[in-house]
Amino acid sequence: MLLKYLNELEQAVKAVADHPDASTMDRCAHCVATLDAYLDAQMEPVKQRGRELMDGMMPPELLERVGHSVH
Repeated sequence: MLLKYLNELEQAVKAVADHPDASTMDRCAHCVATLDAYLDAQMEPVKQRGRELMDGMMPPELLERVGHSVH
């Protein structure tokens, strides 16, 4: 599941970079929230590594635009 959520987030981030409209921003925000909730339920090593990967995918300006602070 982690890989699925990371792949979905990666696709959403690319979509926002290409077309920063409301629909793609909503999709990206949904992917961030879904992955964040999934990681909250995981054991610490998985949670930590997942958040490291998530941080690497999300440019800071996109986090501000999505309006979600990761962890």
